[in-house]
Amino acid sequence: MKNHAVLLNQFGSLDNLSLGEHNLSKTNDNDVVIEVYCSGISFADILVVEGKYQDNPPTPFVPGVEVSGVVIEIGKKVNNFQIGDEVIALTNWGGFSEVVKVNSKFVEIKSKNMPFDVAASMTVNYGTSYHALVERAKMQPNQDILVLGASGGIGLAAIEISKAYGCRVTAVASSENKLLACKQYGADKLILNKDNNLKSCLKNNAAGKFDIIYDPIGGQSTVDSLSFIKWQGTVLIMGFASGDIPAPPLNRILLKGCSLVGVFWGPFAKGNDDFNLECIKEINSLYDKNLIKIVKPELFPIDKFKEALLKIKNRQSIGKLCLYTNSYINKLKV
Repeated sequence: MKNHAVLLNQFGSLDNLSLGEHNLSKTNDNDVVIEVYCSGISFADILVVEGKYQDNPPTPFVPGVEVSGVVIEIGKKVNNFQIGDEVIALTNWGGFSEVVKVNSKFVEIKSKNMPFDVAASMTVNYGTSYHALVERAKMQPNQDILVLGASGGIGLAAIEISKAYGCRVTAVASSENKLLACKQYGADKLILNKDNNLKSCLKNNAAGKFDIIYDPIGGQSTVDSLSFIKWQGTVLIMGFASGDIPAPPLNRILLKGCSLVGVFWGPFAKGNDDFNLECIKEINSLYDKNLIKIVKPELFPIDKFKEALLKIKNRQSIGKLCLYTNSYINKLKV
């Protein structure tokens, strides 16, 4: 099956990406084929293209790991989906395309109340944040949560999920405009870190101590955050958006009795035979109960993929960005 897709033949610059024809391989017994309406974009997609990600696929390939759309074909052993089902999927690459094939265990029915663009923005950011906070850090009501890089896609997801579970959230971001977005999605306290000096700005704002620190930034921010973790608290290592991998002083870990927990949800999901998308069912439920809004993404047509990726790379985006196909436009016209 042929379809238009964003193709990468060689790691390196975003200029290496192009829009072209991509042949879809034969559908296996446990596969679901999805007509893609929208595909979420994250910072990790840029790292993959540049060859800097921890889990790079072999080239050539189609980037993109989260989509929403409609089922158009199912494998012989798939009995939990039907042609025409509106779904969300975590793909093994291939998301920046018009059609994608996915193992059925990575597909979940979309809430009927949720628009396709919002659904495509949910899987990575909200799935990752739910896995980190609820499943790994065992978040409990009334805890104090510090979210670094809080205006990014996973940061806003972390704010919403923390609030849905009854916690108090302090959001840190690099501009007033970004902090306004954090407030819109429920943050209780806003801290401006304009000069990239986390320790100073937390101290000056009497931030207090935190049960959980959610850290997608890395670098010196990780080291500085250890001064603000509670006894036996948890620091969630989500990534290194700063470009620097920290070497935290282990004496602080000892003195705080705290835990550093690495969260790498995509490979966890792909390599876990017992993996299921129960977290997506829970996020669907939280959305239907109006406990979370889910950040509505900024939309780009699939042929404007480079513009969208550059906006993320240049730190100009707030929340999530998303590509859409002609199928999505046709759906809106109905």
